[in-house]
Amino acid sequence: LGYLLLISQLIRIAFLGIHFQYFSVNSLSEYFEIFYYSLRFDLSSIVTVNFLYLALALCPFTKTSSRLIKRLLSFLFVLSNGVAFIFDIADIGYFPYVRRRMTAEVFHLIEKKSDFLDLLPNYLQKFWYVSILIVVLMVFLLFIAKRIAAISNSQGLTIRNAVLYLLCMGGAVIAVRGGLQLRPITLSNAVVIDESENIPLILNTPFSILKTLESEKLEDLTFFTNEELKTYFNPIKNYGAGPHGERQIFKNQNVVVIILESFGKGFTGIGGRKSFTPFLDSLMGVSRTFDFAFANAYRSADGIPAILSSIPYFMNDPFPLSPYATNQIDALPSLLKQKGYATSFFHGGTNGTMSFDSYCKNAGFDKYFGRKEYGNDDDYDGTWGIWDEHFLQYFSQTLSTEKEPFFSTVFTLSSHEPFAIPKKDRNQPFAKLKGIERGVAYADRALQLFFQTASKTSWFDNTLFVITADHNFLAYNDSLGYYNQGLGLFSIPVLFYSPKDASLKGLDHNLMQQLDIMPSILDYMNYDKPFFSFGKSVFDSTTTSFSYASINNQYYMLNAPYLITAQFDKVTGYYDYRSDSTLRTNLIASGDSSFLQNKNKYHAFLQLLHHSIIHNEQSFQTYQKANRQ
Repeated sequence: LGYLLLISQLIRIAFLGIHFQYFSVNSLSEYFEIFYYSLRFDLSSIVTVNFLYLALALCPFTKTSSRLIKRLLSFLFVLSNGVAFIFDIADIGYFPYVRRRMTAEVFHLIEKKSDFLDLLPNYLQKFWYVSILIVVLMVFLLFIAKRIAAISNSQGLTIRNAVLYLLCMGGAVIAVRGGLQLRPITLSNAVVIDESENIPLILNTPFSILKTLESEKLEDLTFFTNEELKTYFNPIKNYGAGPHGERQIFKNQNVVVIILESFGKGFTGIGGRKSFTPFLDSLMGVSRTFDFAFANAYRSADGIPAILSSIPYFMNDPFPLSPYATNQIDALPSLLKQKGYATSFFHGGTNGTMSFDSYCKNAGFDKYFGRKEYGNDDDYDGTWGIWDEHFLQYFSQTLSTEKEPFFSTVFTLSSHEPFAIPKKDRNQPFAKLKGIERGVAYADRALQLFFQTASKTSWFDNTLFVITADHNFLAYNDSLGYYNQGLGLFSIPVLFYSPKDASLKGLDHNLMQQLDIMPSILDYMNYDKPFFSFGKSVFDSTTTSFSYASINNQYYMLNAPYLITAQFDKVTGYYDYRSDSTLRTNLIASGDSSFLQNKNKYHAFLQLLHHSIIHNEQSFQTYQKANRQ
């Protein structure tokens, strides 16, 4: 066990050394504090992985002096620990893309025929040191197994040995549980220090995977009565009537939602840093641009439902892979189909990636266009799917064959690594950029070419374009100290652009989140039917905006100017976000009426979120039926 704990700590040191910029560890004493907290999680995962081995190796009935038994035990030891630590090491490469430890979701992605096998060669090439560490690990495990085999020797069944065996296995159970407390430790127990960005460093990947293998289910929360809850949130929206009750004329416009992979606000002209998006910046000049906007989570599989169906992050599994994936939901395609819209979803990745196809079916899309439908792997980038430049042209051409009005969404493949420049572009200025910045610049150029083509079509002038990102990206050289922590992790741009609507112009400093995109589109279109949404329209001045987000079991709710931070239902921080966006001064001790109001609003949102998802009340029809009863 000592050897295994040593291996776990060495991997943690490598993890910290390679990704130092993501964590807040500024001294040796701070690392030792993390080391101290991590022991509980390391012991739990190590003993869980080795429980069968310990039960057999220590059993008085097992003849550990037998050569065959020794070989079988050594094989079990090397196999179980090898698999566990390989995931731990592989997470060194995976971590920058999701900013958390790998979970059991990785098995769902493989099972759902994601890009795992296509990405593996690129992964091994980019993170070559991972392969070396795995080889060193296996050699070390073989060495440990050999040492154990050399000293192990069964002494037979005696009362003393039986008692010792029971004590050892009892200690193993305590180690697996993480102590004698009422409930076994989980991922949320890692939130033991103020710096939430250090949570992945305290955890280890085997523990994270083992805990998320358990079937996760939400629990109903009861902070408020149903009547009290309605005073904080009304999820039913209806924007069909004007301010004086008059009937509004529905705008029979096409709607195109463009979701840009990893386009954090910090890469653009409104980010306060160097911009890598010259075309998107130019489009902002003729659009209503929301520069105070946030994603609701940190994975594409969470971002798409948030944008298209106003469903926020709510558990480790993203909505399309959760037990609630078949809930009846209100979403942009299903709602606009009631107005006679043709609906389609485009993504150049391999069909089935992140279960987008199954989500699209539930959301009401008529057609799904992926790599298979594109039908020409000469334009395959070798990793993610069809190059954005080619796929966006295909997107424009296909829309020209659709019957109007139509609602369509395209989700780009670029920008994060592994990203390869097309051969024809290797002399382009953006090809000299590094990492995510190169991918962002390429995708921006692909977006420009799309608009050049689309602007010549018959449908272009009668279209509302909404452009945003699925999530932010964390590989910032962030001198501002904003984009790599707190709510800055979720900062994204949101643009509303209509060629024929001059009112959709200028910077809008109102607070916005991905959950608000669906109701904002429907409000802008004068959609005259009620629908269910966790967000609100940014064009509706009668209600107050908020933003909700979560990562690594750390939750945020911004009711400008105040920000609540929490570990699920336990509120841990209260900040004046207007003057303290990097969260330096915690005002929670003030306990004033403003804090209590924001705390209640956060708890009310959690209660509404859990109840509506658990009881399948995520559409107007199901919510109305339940509340009538």
